[in-house]
Amino acid sequence: MKIAVDARTLGSRPSGVGMYLNDFLKVLMKYREFEFVLLSDVAESEYIRYFMEKGIPVITQGKAVYRSAGVYSYFSFIQKQLNEIQPDLFWEVNTIIPIRLKGNFKTMITIHDMFPIEYVEYFGIVYSLYFKHNLAKTLRNTDMILYNSIQTKKTTEKLFPAARKIANCNAYIIANPLKDTWETTDKGYFLYVGNMEKRKGVDLLLKGYRRYRGREMYLSYERYRELGGTKELILAGKMQEDDIDSLLKETMAQTKGITYLDYVTHDKKHQLFADCSCFVFPSKAEGFGMPLIEVMKFGKPMIVGNLDIYDEIIGQHGDRFDLNGTEQHQIDNLAEKMLHFNSNVDEEAYKEIIAKYAPEKLGRIVRDFILTIQKG
Repeated sequence: MKIAVDARTLGSRPSGVGMYLNDFLKVLMKYREFEFVLLSDVAESEYIRYFMEKGIPVITQGKAVYRSAGVYSYFSFIQKQLNEIQPDLFWEVNTIIPIRLKGNFKTMITIHDMFPIEYVEYFGIVYSLYFKHNLAKTLRNTDMILYNSIQTKKTTEKLFPAARKIANCNAYIIANPLKDTWETTDKGYFLYVGNMEKRKGVDLLLKGYRRYRGREMYLSYERYRELGGTKELILAGKMQEDDIDSLLKETMAQTKGITYLDYVTHDKKHQLFADCSCFVFPSKAEGFGMPLIEVMKFGKPMIVGNLDIYDEIIGQHGDRFDLNGTEQHQIDNLAEKMLHFNSNVDEEAYKEIIAKYAPEKLGRIVRDFILTIQKG
């Protein structure tokens, strides 16, 4: 069975959706039933080169695409390649297919979240309308849906009742194996890994860390040392917004202990996980939250917002700070959690959570789903 995949999220410095695809492909490529062809705008990252080295064809447009900019010309490229490849299935990992693709193949999409509709303030009204209009159009020509969580499925079917009639599967494969040589330690820093944007709560983290370090807090320096308010903060991820870039520079100029590493490699990310005191993930909206499962593999404490999705993904683990109320309340509560985070984790319970995302089990589920619908 030949599967053509829109792999542009793997092309250059992949983050959430790109790493989702990376992990799925690493598992699904092992099945003899599947033959993959990757279509992308560019092929620059270590991740997409990995698949090229494994013999999977990668066809590129040669011009980078960002969100909706240039997407229509990119899908003209996709259509041309599909005409030549003649796949049995086309997989759109980025949810939206803005044009009607023609050909004798079935279509599968992944739906990660409904955030462009639910959180217009983070995406803008133009992209929100683009997403809503084009998802409705995409669903009319979709044969299969992969959801990343039960919550995403429920939200999608509430906003788009037509999705209820489409064959679907709920699975999230996390395939990245850890090197046996990784040794964990505590080098005295909080860690954030993810895109540098407001939706991810980076603004709350920077302001909360400033408060944690003693700026604008009504405690003596001695009291801070007693409470542990001297840990450093390391942030790693792609800078996505000018406002966050400005806030980061301002906070670093006023507050000691902050290091920004920009985008990091796979191995560097794991080394950061291994050495941190605590992982802070202050996202205001998440469809899944893969870094939380990753950091669990290292047995590290976590501080997260009180989002409902985490009950499904990580159970009751992690110190939860309150994302309700005013921004100042959220900042104060996050700073307080950083001062008093629980350093003791239940490693056996962590292992049970990680086991839910075992690549072998979920890989078989996704394989069987695709083959069943394709034959039907």
